[in-house]
Amino acid sequence: MNNDRVSIIIPAYNEAEAIEMVLKELLLETAKWEEEMVEIVVVNDGSSDETAKIVDNIEGVRLINHRRNKGYGAALKTGIKEAHGDIIAWYDADGQHRPEDLRKVISKMKAENLDYCIGIRDKDSYEEKSRRLGKKILKCILNLIIREELKDFNSGMRGFRKEVILPYLPLLPNTFGASTVTTLLMLEQEYNGGEVSITALKRKGKSSVKQIRDGFRTIVLILQVILLFQPMRILGKAGIIMCVAGGIYGIFRALQWSNGIPILASILVIFGFQLICFGVLSDQISKICKQVYEQRYIYPK
Repeated sequence: MNNDRVSIIIPAYNEAEAIEMVLKELLLETAKWEEEMVEIVVVNDGSSDETAKIVDNIEGVRLINHRRNKGYGAALKTGIKEAHGDIIAWYDADGQHRPEDLRKVISKMKAENLDYCIGIRDKDSYEEKSRRLGKKILKCILNLIIREELKDFNSGMRGFRKEVILPYLPLLPNTFGASTVTTLLMLEQEYNGGEVSITALKRKGKSSVKQIRDGFRTIVLILQVILLFQPMRILGKAGIIMCVAGGIYGIFRALQWSNGIPILASILVIFGFQLICFGVLSDQISKICKQVYEQRYIYPK
């Protein structure tokens, strides 16, 4: 277990301001590690600045170039596919992460034989004030859907066993949201995971995240993942709510008007019942697809 190889994947898009400092700090830290092999892989995601040139001039770093900008998630997926390590670690190129925190993530994975480990940003971490409301909304939606308290669902520092994360690459988005989706996937599939406390610093340079656009995309991704693995959790609840609402409204109006059940109440009940039936059917299809997926990619003969 102590000889596990480690691949550090760093997606980079127009990070010329910070990337040299980030890589030099990381190289100094990893030189102290006892792993048999540690590789640093930078995936330049079609940067228009000097990012690729700077990385190419740093010895001990492997550079992979995208011809065009494909997105944060796409860069991560390329890095994971090309990685040689047994443990895959995600690390940001903007100066937010500390190398010593990454060491904590990897050490915990190895010490406890974990499938994954997430770096949870502590109270001393820097946070953009303009993003606080959006993150709180997303966190509330996630906690409501998965019925589990999440401390930090989209932290960019995390580690995975390669054999654990590799089969799920087709489910990861090419844009922002890969962190959130992998959190959900690990929880839904009940992998053995852990957490460590980390401190995030203020990023260097300008962020490419568009809050409203990427926030909306993340919500859609959350719903897609839940519908893929637990469709009854959403469709069933929505169907029950509609049936109850339609029933209460219908009874109330029938007693008030003494003229039978109104059409709107009937529509709500019928549509709610259809949602429940669709949820049951989707749940069965989901279980069959999961079995086929596991047989083909996770437990191949």
